[in-house]
Amino acid sequence: MEFLFGIFGMAGMVIGGSLYFIPSIIARQKADFKLIFALNLFLGWTIIGWVWALIWACQKDIEPLGYYKPGYPGYTLEKALRLKELHRQFDAGVLTKINYDDGVKEILSDNFIKFEDESI
Repeated sequence: MEFLFGIFGMAGMVIGGSLYFIPSIIARQKADFKLIFALNLFLGWTIIGWVWALIWACQKDIEPLGYYKPGYPGYTLEKALRLKELHRQFDAGVLTKINYDDGVKEILSDNFIKFEDESI
C-alpha cells in the first residue's frame, strides 16, 4: 500500500512540476527565455508571477524592424534593408527561426564587416 502512495506521489510531483513550468516550456524558443524562466522559477509560486510569466511567454517577439529605425545606435539604411529582406524570407518560410535569429545577430553586430571586393 505504501508503495502505491509512493508511485502516486512521484507521479503527482512530475505532473505538478510540468504544470508549474508551462510558461518556461512555452517560451523555450523566445529571445527572453532566461528572464521568463527566472520569473517562473522564483515567482511562479505566487499566482500573479505564474500568470505574468505565462502571458510573457505567449507574447510575440518584437521583430527587429519594429525597433530598428533611424536614431537607433548604429542605424544604417543598408542594415535596415538587409533586416527587411531577412524578415521577408522568414515570413515566406525560407528560413528557420534559428537561422533568422542568427542572421539578425549578424546584421546588428558592430563587429560584422562586409567587404565589397574580396580580391584586396
